[in-house]
Amino acid sequence: MIKSIIYIASILMTLGMTSCFKNFEDMQTNPNYPTDVNPGNLFANATFSRIGGVYGVQAEDFNMTGSGLWAQHFGKIQYIDEDYYEYRSNVIDLYWKYMYAGSSSNGTASLYDLELALMKIRQLKEALQAEGNQDVKAIADAEAMEGAMLVVRTYLFSVMTDVWGDIPYSEALKTVALGYESTITQPKYDAQKDIYDDFFNRLSEANELLSHGGNVEPQSDMIYGGDATKWQKFANSLAARLYIHISKVDPSTAASGLDLIFSNPAKYPVFTSIEDDAMLTYAGTQPYEHPFFENYVRDSRDDHAISYTMVDMMKQRKDTRMYIFATPTPNSIAMFDSTGNTADIKYEGIENGKPKEEDFRIADISRIGVLYRGTANSVSHVMSYSELEFIRAEAAAVLNVGSAGDAQSAYERGIHASFERQYKLADQYGIRTAEFVAQNGSTTFSEKVVTESDGTDIEISLANLEDHYKRTLETEAVAWNAGNTAQLIAEQKFISIFTNGPEAFTEVRRTNFPQLTFVRGGTQYKGLGLPYRFPYAISEQTTNGANLAPAMEGITNTMYGKTLWWNTKAFDNYRTIEK
Repeated sequence: MIKSIIYIASILMTLGMTSCFKNFEDMQTNPNYPTDVNPGNLFANATFSRIGGVYGVQAEDFNMTGSGLWAQHFGKIQYIDEDYYEYRSNVIDLYWKYMYAGSSSNGTASLYDLELALMKIRQLKEALQAEGNQDVKAIADAEAMEGAMLVVRTYLFSVMTDVWGDIPYSEALKTVALGYESTITQPKYDAQKDIYDDFFNRLSEANELLSHGGNVEPQSDMIYGGDATKWQKFANSLAARLYIHISKVDPSTAASGLDLIFSNPAKYPVFTSIEDDAMLTYAGTQPYEHPFFENYVRDSRDDHAISYTMVDMMKQRKDTRMYIFATPTPNSIAMFDSTGNTADIKYEGIENGKPKEEDFRIADISRIGVLYRGTANSVSHVMSYSELEFIRAEAAAVLNVGSAGDAQSAYERGIHASFERQYKLADQYGIRTAEFVAQNGSTTFSEKVVTESDGTDIEISLANLEDHYKRTLETEAVAWNAGNTAQLIAEQKFISIFTNGPEAFTEVRRTNFPQLTFVRGGTQYKGLGLPYRFPYAISEQTTNGANLAPAMEGITNTMYGKTLWWNTKAFDNYRTIEK
């Protein structure tokens, strides 16, 4: 995959023209537009640009200054407007613009580029079929490419509709250059329910296309390096995620969809181990570096800490993943350096949206763990086997889907898989080696040895994984309780998807768990609580206002008033931090 990401560099100049549209109005037939670009090149660049954009690369982070903060995976230390829900309108406009149209100024590709890739691969498939179906393998390979593109397309649109609700979908990206009779410059906003219905159709189509024995072009594949079997598992696992999203507003459709998938693993394979996890792996060289590393090292910023919500949850659960997710406080590192006593190591999260008048010392706050913040070639988690098992557990325990299996077993497999993934990543990136310590300094002690309040030394290593997993599983806040299944599953899923802010924001709103700290600071939205959605782009009000107007009906204060379709109630599960 590193080879694949580096490969993008060779095509960025070629693709720069493909993402230069400021608005839909610009998407007209252009004699300089490279419509004959290889679809694999388009797919590679769109995958990296858009998933990278979702997780924080290229100044359009849904995650690092939006959903990850609001879900309270992490919090802001400085420039904390977004932690007060006080977003910058121009930034929201960039989220919107880059997803749909990209930008020629920095070579970012877009959903439009992905749409062009789909058109080109379908044209190739049709040409092969027209030749008398002689090259069956070539047709199957084209179908596999098409299937993988449909999965990425659905994933990216799902992120958009899950933060905004109704969005342009059925009429979006329709241009003369893509073979349509005319360019739609003012696309209608589709109802989120209708968008979800189409998601399920597209993922079913992808599952079929990926089942014909073809291969995805390895250099084009940012996720699986060409493995169509894993793409097929991703297609169905993503469908399971989307079915569980709608389980409160439409439980019968959710249950029947999940049963269709879980009852026929031969036709609808899903993730079965952490080796199936969908992750974007960064090459580790500029500009292909992990977003947190890029922010901290390349931009010389110190913006993000781990949230109090995360640290407190993990302390209560004796959860050793905390020592991978977070670093010790700088003051405790200094104390450790002077005494060598691991008892001095401390972890403290930041209260999200703490009022400005209440002082705190940044040296007493834990940062994001070095697996992400200090590792240039780390990963962004798109979807994991762990998450799939929590979906299975909820399907069994809450929706009574018999084919999902035993809820408790799935729940415990989900926790174990998350431990395994994080421990293996820590081992893979060598964050306990002498070389890593020499390069990154004593912050890596968070992944070496720490001391619990009971005096127990904890060494984070693969050899101790089972002991640590069982220790957490036996705590009262984690042990399976048939009377409290929805909360247990939601809380463990929330921990397991750490750094995947868009999905965490969705799950927090959908499940009403875990308890969040009420944002006390700020002025514009003070007292309103967790936003129901992202605000719509200001540019849409001026360029597509007539179509936007129905979508905005019922919305107050840009982000409140009307919940998303799948969200049956506003979040109200808050707690007060004990001083």
